[in-house]
Amino acid sequence: MAEERGVEAVEQWFRRRGLPAVVRGRPAQLLVRIAPAVVFIAAWRVLTAVLSAVDGETDADFDRLMESDLFALGYTGLLLSLVVFPALGSWLTARWVRRKLVDRGGTVPAAVMAAVFVVVVPVADVVVDGDSLPLGLLTQLLILAGLFAAAFVGVGSIVGWALRAAYRQTRLLGELTSRALPLLLLFTVFGFFTTEIWQVGAALPRQRMWLVAGLFAVVAVVFLLAALKDEVTRLTQSRTAPVGLDKLRETPLAEFLADDVERLPLTKLERANMVLVLMLTQVLQTFVLATLVFVFFVLFGIVAVQHAVIKAWIGRDPAGGTLFGIQLPIPQELLQVSLFIAAFSGLYFAASTVTDAKYRSAFFDPLADHLAVSLVARDLYLGRLSGKPAR
Repeated sequence: MAEERGVEAVEQWFRRRGLPAVVRGRPAQLLVRIAPAVVFIAAWRVLTAVLSAVDGETDADFDRLMESDLFALGYTGLLLSLVVFPALGSWLTARWVRRKLVDRGGTVPAAVMAAVFVVVVPVADVVVDGDSLPLGLLTQLLILAGLFAAAFVGVGSIVGWALRAAYRQTRLLGELTSRALPLLLLFTVFGFFTTEIWQVGAALPRQRMWLVAGLFAVVAVVFLLAALKDEVTRLTQSRTAPVGLDKLRETPLAEFLADDVERLPLTKLERANMVLVLMLTQVLQTFVLATLVFVFFVLFGIVAVQHAVIKAWIGRDPAGGTLFGIQLPIPQELLQVSLFIAAFSGLYFAASTVTDAKYRSAFFDPLADHLAVSLVARDLYLGRLSGKPAR
């Protein structure tokens, strides 16, 4: 029994490292596992519904409301809450889930969360926007079913680890901004002040601009996928047991360290899991940098570019800005131009992290070390499951 619990702890350790394909057992307590995602989506949906309800029906209504300092302060607070509360609630729920998975409990609270998710969110949409209740209920049920499927195949474990890894990388935020941003800004600031980019930004609908950003993202993902496949192959061929074993002494695998390590070939699913972990973490790091660039240029544009200048560039008055359907007191054209520059910067950074030595040492090598340790741990785990010590 004690050995069984030890194996369960090891399997949970692999899942927390984003490697569910290594685990030979299927995840239990799926309702508890999806609780963080349920909390995040529910909080986001409710807050966006409230923002849509209070921002007025037209741009003119929104501009008139923003003239009130009290409304502007409250609206800004709601925008900040949209950034903070879903992530904070999901993080706190994830901490609760980790404890409940060890205790094999938490099913009743998780069921209550799921029921609230299915019922309360559609009711809020009906009250605020007048949406159809049956359609809202069906949509929530489909989302819940998708979350169950994702948890069953281990998508939640991969996304959860990538998010935690990206959060840990915020410790390198100063290094990120000092190494990556200056060279980017050297080129992009000059482009920011060209008439043509403002004309393109003003002419493209937001949906078309998202397609442009999506094209940059696809190119970045294709490049990363090709590069990271080679990295996983290199790691599997060159991993050494002593380094990995030394880093496993404070993990649930500590009791397995008496076993010798035999290199076991990766299955196709395990190899795909490891590539996906590396790629998703790189994508999230790229997203962080692109977001920083976007915020910088929005703030820079507010300070440096007057409405009269925008009018001279695009030939008309700037329109009121929206982002994800939320009204913002920022010109739409400034948001468009900032979005384009941020997408281009993300593509540049994604390519640099695996090709440029200085970027690689700061942002990619720690991920490669993490994977190397996981490979040694996998060999110990599978050797123990085989019923005989690994050789």
